[in-house]
Amino acid sequence: MIFCCETHTDRALDDAIEETGTFPVFSVVMGEELSTVCNFCEENAVYKIEE
Repeated sequence: MIFCCETHTDRALDDAIEETGTFPVFSVVMGEELSTVCNFCEENAVYKIEE
């Protein structure tokens, strides 16, 4: 699973597609995951991408 801020959404999607070869499930971070940081910077994650 990849967590990303709004700035790194494109990069996260590209990485997920490159890794799996298919379009991943893309959703908004909710609940306990709200304190999770982006995999590419220190901002709070807004989206999660499930491969």
